[in-house]
Amino acid sequence: MKILYLVPHVPGATKVRSYNHILGLANAGHQVTIATLSRSAADFSNVEKLRQTGLHVIVESLRRPQIALNAASVLPSTRPLQSAVMWSPVLMRRIEQHLQADPPDVIHVEHLRMARYGLRLRSKAPTVWDAVDQLTGLFKQTVMKSASLIWRLVARVEASRLSAYERWLTSQFPRTLVITKRDQQLFQHDNRYADRVLVAPAGLVPPPLSAKLGTPDTLVITGTLNYHPNIASVLYFVEQIFPLIQERFPGIKLRLVGANPVPQIQALASSRIEITGFVPSIHEAIQQATIALVPVLYGAGLQYKVLEAFFAQTSVVATSTAAQGYEVRNNEQLLIADQPTAFADAVIRLLNDADLRQRIGAAGRRYADQHSARLRLAHAVHDTGRSGTPNDNDQVETMRSERVNLAGILSK
Repeated sequence: MKILYLVPHVPGATKVRSYNHILGLANAGHQVTIATLSRSAADFSNVEKLRQTGLHVIVESLRRPQIALNAASVLPSTRPLQSAVMWSPVLMRRIEQHLQADPPDVIHVEHLRMARYGLRLRSKAPTVWDAVDQLTGLFKQTVMKSASLIWRLVARVEASRLSAYERWLTSQFPRTLVITKRDQQLFQHDNRYADRVLVAPAGLVPPPLSAKLGTPDTLVITGTLNYHPNIASVLYFVEQIFPLIQERFPGIKLRLVGANPVPQIQALASSRIEITGFVPSIHEAIQQATIALVPVLYGAGLQYKVLEAFFAQTSVVATSTAAQGYEVRNNEQLLIADQPTAFADAVIRLLNDADLRQRIGAAGRRYADQHSARLRLAHAVHDTGRSGTPNDNDQVETMRSERVNLAGILSK
């Protein structure tokens, strides 16, 4: 099957969901063409890596001035800014040229930011809108909880526009995909097209089980460090929780691991706080920590940080917001705490108890493996129409099953 996959960010190590989907489709034997936008030299480097795997990539540059103009162009309307920011007439023309030369069987449109392209292309081939998560709820939370005044102001404008627009988009495509049941429920509420919204859970390819490489008294927070919910969660931990832990463990260190740290994050660097920037392996960075922290204050969809920590067998302390979408329990696969003092106490409890850390870490890894196995089985049964038992040790099969996001769902 020929698939045109539209995605707002170049898939790679920091965009694992689309990256895993695309590799899974390619490994399943499908011909995938990616259409995307580049905003940095690193993006072009990732494009070359994708091409080296045999993928066809259509890419155009999109600079900040154009993004700002795109956003300004819809201010007089009722459309959300998110619907326009990634628009590139040049990319659109190149996509249309590709469709004429090599028509796809399916068009996969990821995120609301690429929906405008999908609206233009839906008459050309069956088109799936992969919303990922519901942005209306995210921006409503941003109004109250973002650490940035600018983002709070933007979110105030966006939240009122997104609700009607997201609902309208579900009427424009035969299928809308979301990553969790909670996002599905949010999309289906008061929506006459509720039956078009389906859950397409995305798993990570399980890394091999290996010995824990923990460094004593080291905490880690991961995530792209120019994304406003991640910035807010880091500042929340550093300002309100970390000092409480330091009172009991003066030698404790914190590593902030993630690409593109903004100046507000870079300013936190000290003898006790390390900002690493991009690292080649998030898995190794988490494995090297004593405890993984996910102090998310607001967000949408699924927090991959939790699953990544589970795979690394590193014990996790997270907020209940971060744990949403996972079928986990406090004190079993992780510790959950929502207040600064409670969060600090949970971290201190783990620092004081190596056996507890090992038990929580092992339970997290078991959950992650079972989570991936369930996805493989569900996808394989859906894909073949008959019962089957996938090989749990076959990483390629994990990626292969991702075809459900396109072929399987369109066939429903």
